[in-house]
Amino acid sequence: MKKLVIGIALIMVLASTGVFAQFAQLESDFSKLMLLLGREVMPFVQQNDLAGTGIGVASLEGDFFYVALTAGAVVSDGILKFVDSNNTEFTTLDVYGLLDDNIPSSGIGRDLYDKSKEIFPFPTLKLALGLRLIGLDFIFTGIGVPGGIVSTDDLEASLMNFGIRVRKDILKEKGWFPTISLGVGYVYSGIHFKYTLTEFTQDYSGQDLKISGGLSLDTRVHSFGFDVGISRTLLILTPFLRTSLWYQNALYETKGSLKAQLGTATPQNFSPSAKVTINDWAVMFAGGLDINLFLLQLCATGTYNPSTKGWGAELSLRFGF
Repeated sequence: MKKLVIGIALIMVLASTGVFAQFAQLESDFSKLMLLLGREVMPFVQQNDLAGTGIGVASLEGDFFYVALTAGAVVSDGILKFVDSNNTEFTTLDVYGLLDDNIPSSGIGRDLYDKSKEIFPFPTLKLALGLRLIGLDFIFTGIGVPGGIVSTDDLEASLMNFGIRVRKDILKEKGWFPTISLGVGYVYSGIHFKYTLTEFTQDYSGQDLKISGGLSLDTRVHSFGFDVGISRTLLILTPFLRTSLWYQNALYETKGSLKAQLGTATPQNFSPSAKVTINDWAVMFAGGLDINLFLLQLCATGTYNPSTKGWGAELSLRFGF
């Protein structure tokens, strides 16, 4: 009898050890999921942050001020490329099933998800204000979405972006010679995202593993840099080129407060987390065409970041005098 009791106790200890190990691995898998996502996304955030000045000409000389609205996107070579049906990167969490459970099985939603592993756009929408004072151009950019505007039972998001650039024309357009300017600037961006996972269920060793709780994501990017711009007006058209060198101090941080239940066992809490930091310099190139329609100007711009191979496109409508 004594041996039987000891045997039962030993089995219970081993079983509970296996369960706790499984939850530890589940926490590790969630952390890895958030880490890999951050490594894919963060290299393209700065290029998106720097978009939206709304102007191509190298100098505002001859004008006093302008306001502009810019829409565009920076395009990466895809996201969630680490997710596959064999769940190669993960041990316990069925990441493929987790995503598949929240995406339509067919239609445009499914098509966009499938295509996102090959090409993924990060959209941008910015307002800009430019002023010509004491022989300098002052350009302010930004956009904000306060908390509460994007909010549902499952989702909450907020966004803040603002920047300032100051530039000086060092060579003024004369004859066939273009205008050349030098500028310095600072841009900040921050994103907050919170998602509530409502009882995702997957199979684990023949039992239902139910997972629920909240996941949060926060990014913060400070960018400092300078650029050289060159432009030449031909009637109502002004082609331009710009090269920039920017330093970024970027932080991506995610946290989770989740609960998992295996079969009818007691639910267990776990707290995955991940962090990605970037501190480096990036060279960027931009070029395009300003079209002068008197009080209105259209500006089409393309951008390229050699370090990430990310390219961007934006279209601006500018009003100024």
